[in-house]
Amino acid sequence: MLRRFSLLSALLLSSSLASSSALANEVSFTASYSTDQFRGARVAYRFTDIPLEMPGFLGSPKLYVDMGLNHWQDSNDTSDNITAFTISPVASWHIAGSERPLYLEAGIGGSYFDKTSLGNRKLSTKFQFEDRISLSWQFSKNSDARIDFGYTHYSNADIKRPNDGLDFYWLSWVYPF
Repeated sequence: MLRRFSLLSALLLSSSLASSSALANEVSFTASYSTDQFRGARVAYRFTDIPLEMPGFLGSPKLYVDMGLNHWQDSNDTSDNITAFTISPVASWHIAGSERPLYLEAGIGGSYFDKTSLGNRKLSTKFQFEDRISLSWQFSKNSDARIDFGYTHYSNADIKRPNDGLDFYWLSWVYPF
């Protein structure tokens, strides 16, 4: 399964680079964990040069699109795993600091899962919504790299029951190029 995840990750990154290198300028690597004893990894590509301005009443956040490949496994049964491709528009608000800024980020997108259950969590559909919120911190004034800490919820919004959903806390390293 790790080999499949590595292959899909490489494919995602190379196709993103080849098709839209003028727009894509960040990559992130993530470790995640849930209170249901699931652990996982994620690789994502972020398209940040989006020529769209958000309304002023929203606080003028910057917008980016995040495409990622996730893989999780049940810590109690490592043969039980699930993989998902996600795409999500994300709004990012600068909330503090100038040399080492802190951002609040939030987004709602879609996901395609390869299975409909993980552990005792039943998803019913392979399509899931992805809701996310995080803090992103540029930890060094000498680097544009950032560390993100966040929470993500996956659910099918009761399109079909059961809809147990999945919840993850995660830590990412984000590198712009």
